[in-house]
Amino acid sequence: MQDVYAAFSEQLLRAQQGEVAVLNEDDGLLVRWTAICEDKLQQLSVDFNPDQVDAWTLERNTWQLVQALYSERLSETRRAESPSPASTSKNPYTPPITVVQKLIENDKDLIELAAIRDWLHSIPTSLNPAEIRRGYLPYTKNKLKQARRTGAPVPRGLVDELDPDAVLRGAGRLDEDDATYERALLRSLFEYVRAGELDLAIDMCRQSDQSWRAASLSGGNLWWDPSLAPGEDGYGDEMDVYGPGGLAEKRAKGVVNRRLWKMMCRKMAAAPNVDAYERALYGSISGDITSVLPVCNSWEDHLWAHVNALFESHLEAGLSTSSEGRFWIHGSVKDLVSGGAADVEDVLLGSAGKGAGIRKELEGVFERLLRVDKGELGAQAKNPLRVSQTYLILGKIGDLLTSFVERLEVSAGETEPETIAHLLRFFAHLILVLRLLKQPLPDYAANRILEAYVHVLEANDQDEDLIAFYASNLDSSSAIESYARFLLTFGPDSDRASRQAALLKAREHGLELAKIACRTVELILADIREELPVEEPSAFDAYARVDGRQLELIRSLEWLTFDHSTYPEALTQANALTRFFLSTDKPHAARDLLFKLPSDLLPSSAASEREEQTTQIREYLDYSAFFACLEKHTRFAEIWARKPRPGSSKLDQLQFRDGVATLVDDFYSAALDLLESDWLKLEGYGEDELEVERRAEELSQIRQLLIPHLVMTLHHTLYETSSIISSNLQRALDLANVVADERYQLYLEFVTERGGNKIGEYLAQVRLASLAALEGGNPLTVVASR
Repeated sequence: MQDVYAAFSEQLLRAQQGEVAVLNEDDGLLVRWTAICEDKLQQLSVDFNPDQVDAWTLERNTWQLVQALYSERLSETRRAESPSPASTSKNPYTPPITVVQKLIENDKDLIELAAIRDWLHSIPTSLNPAEIRRGYLPYTKNKLKQARRTGAPVPRGLVDELDPDAVLRGAGRLDEDDATYERALLRSLFEYVRAGELDLAIDMCRQSDQSWRAASLSGGNLWWDPSLAPGEDGYGDEMDVYGPGGLAEKRAKGVVNRRLWKMMCRKMAAAPNVDAYERALYGSISGDITSVLPVCNSWEDHLWAHVNALFESHLEAGLSTSSEGRFWIHGSVKDLVSGGAADVEDVLLGSAGKGAGIRKELEGVFERLLRVDKGELGAQAKNPLRVSQTYLILGKIGDLLTSFVERLEVSAGETEPETIAHLLRFFAHLILVLRLLKQPLPDYAANRILEAYVHVLEANDQDEDLIAFYASNLDSSSAIESYARFLLTFGPDSDRASRQAALLKAREHGLELAKIACRTVELILADIREELPVEEPSAFDAYARVDGRQLELIRSLEWLTFDHSTYPEALTQANALTRFFLSTDKPHAARDLLFKLPSDLLPSSAASEREEQTTQIREYLDYSAFFACLEKHTRFAEIWARKPRPGSSKLDQLQFRDGVATLVDDFYSAALDLLESDWLKLEGYGEDELEVERRAEELSQIRQLLIPHLVMTLHHTLYETSSIISSNLQRALDLANVVADERYQLYLEFVTERGGNKIGEYLAQVRLASLAALEGGNPLTVVASR
């Protein structure tokens, strides 16, 4: 199946680019798709699978039907745009074949009906011709000769005459070998007619020394006389003969009284003592249905019997009501008394004599086929591809697509995935080829099917180029959604280069890269609060290991960093994800996220004209400032952990003290700058009030989590290093004043519903610093306590 996806898309792309015509009968798109189906059937002939053979055969037949129908329908459109003048001739001697040609040319429904009949001719159920046997009834004839030669009586029950009607007259039976051959021959002749090969049937009769039967089958040829229709081809060059002097000339051909011939065929078809295939043979060439249906096995056979009868009845109705050629039909040159109305009692006219339209009659035929409860016929009629053929013939393609979408949504879980994939591929390509032919289609159903087919490609691990190609054929919103969902299949284990290549394929096929990237990230980040469990607050650790799900969320932002046009959105989503990580006590994930963003993110984002961009940049800088403080503390902690051992040289101790002092000063300055700023006190923006409210709540939670942590980390650092840098003890006490300062109101962040009352813990640490100051004899600054 894998190569089939690529094969169909390759030919479709060439057609969309104008390299291949859609309806070219020799090498068009539909012909190429038919060839793909044929190749698949050839492969299945080795590894036979009845269900797959049936599916591919039906798809091949359907593409052939589309070719036949739309070749005619679009030709009709062109003829309608430049109509040829209608014939006003009432010549009573116009040859019937000329009348029929004009009748068909001026009736689009009859043209389509002929195309449908030709299509059904191309898909006979079986065609296994009997062997050609020279000599007429040789076994029966030899037994009669032997009886006469020896004077013995004729074998009991054997006919004693050899004319074609001997058995029908009840004169006896044929020899078993002759009877068997006759049955096989009659079946072969019917199968030739079923396949639209009447000439081969006639030729087979002649080769089997049954010229009388060949003549009886030839009676359907319409009369044509070149002297009555000068300048017309009639039956074409096959009628050219060479007269005196070697000059080519045309001679009259056909049956003058075709109606009489048809009536005789009908009589033969109705005879109960005639072989079933012989009845069907003469019934089919005369437009009868009753005699043909008993030998029909498949849905196609039954449809052909009805279509063939319908076509013949409308031809007869046209001939009987036409003022042209009335001499050959009515035997008179007088004007038609009925004004051209058909005789409703004429059995050769059928429902056409009652004025029934072809399209309406076809609808009735398909309804009857659906109600047939004969063997597998009912199940065959309900096959999705045969249903498609039905709607295509009736010109109800919109109803077909809408119905398929409805059934797809209801029965998707009850059908084999392979079957669904096959049908979706067929319907997707049917939609796309009809779009190429500029046929109106229901937008919702068409896009729903194409979207489902894109999902099939994703499920079958097709490459991004193929998926992008089909996604580009969706409407804008559906294309973005489908391709974004495809990009979701690139999990956290996929490398950055593969992701970038997949995203850039979208641009190659005319898709909006920026919107797809944004939608991909939205889908990944959607409802993450429900997907990730809310954990109880734990010890603050900005350097913990990032787990797989967190990494997937972090790497989701890569989709927004492959093109500068998506940098502003990358910044927005990075801030949103950072808020989520920090507000759910996952600072290590937030830190990892910020460090993975591209270095040129801010300059590119600053150039954006989005109203909220200034606030987004400010938020990003605030997060960066916090983690910069943590980095400074981490560098201090690494040095502090390498204290000189007791007894080390004064030089080592002095160098250690100076190094620690520098690091602590950096940490203290950075932390104080952050605490004395309006850190994460940002203005709300956006049209969605709920989103604005949620963002404000997240920012508040982050301040309540991080400010107390930063304050106590700084306090502990100052207090711990006061043993070698005495001034740090005063700094620790000064920090308490900053926390209590009403300008900053940092103390409010220590009392929260979620984290409890941290102010007590902090004041206990301040108390220890105050006692240390008293013990050291240092004057105390006033410390505000609450």
